[in-house]
Amino acid sequence: MAERLYRASMSPGKAADHSEYLMLISLALDGMLDSDEEKRLDGHLEQCSECRGQWLLWQTIDDSLRAAPVPAPAPGFSRSVVQQLARQERLRNLRVGVMLTVFTLLVWSLGLVGVCVMAGGIVYTNLERLEETGLFLSEAWAVAGVVGQSLWDVIVELTATSTALGVASTYLVVVVAALAVWCIIIQRTTQPLRTRALEE
Repeated sequence: MAERLYRASMSPGKAADHSEYLMLISLALDGMLDSDEEKRLDGHLEQCSECRGQWLLWQTIDDSLRAAPVPAPAPGFSRSVVQQLARQERLRNLRVGVMLTVFTLLVWSLGLVGVCVMAGGIVYTNLERLEETGLFLSEAWAVAGVVGQSLWDVIVELTATSTALGVASTYLVVVVAALAVWCIIIQRTTQPLRTRALEE
């Protein structure tokens, strides 16, 4: 930009002759000249009125830019940004939860439909054996009833002793603790990142 301004203010021949000093002027404004370069630039500016005028113009522009106030963010800007990010994180977690729920329901629905279709196909292809199957199922139901009643009687007898009650109580405590740990894990994975970072 500086070079374009300089070349626009000078003739093409002089612009080519003074391009090195144009670069030195630009570096001088940024405070990047060593002592030898400063001497060379100062010597040229004493002899060249056009470069000296350009130097003064650029100094004025540079001083104006440096004196301009630096814009500061509005009060509460940081807090609003953090709140916005937290809101977006909550929405993202909600969307992920909804998508996982829908996907789970879809998978279970497809599985149920598949089982129903297979069962229907088996029944349809074996209609002649349906009566025999019904008879077998009724006998199996009777056997299952007898087995179930026997198991129930065994459970009643076992729970009558204090040892069995202790084992059952321990099992129940372990199951409840496992469910509690699982719920905590699910809750932590769905919290916003900012909340998780503060807890850690």
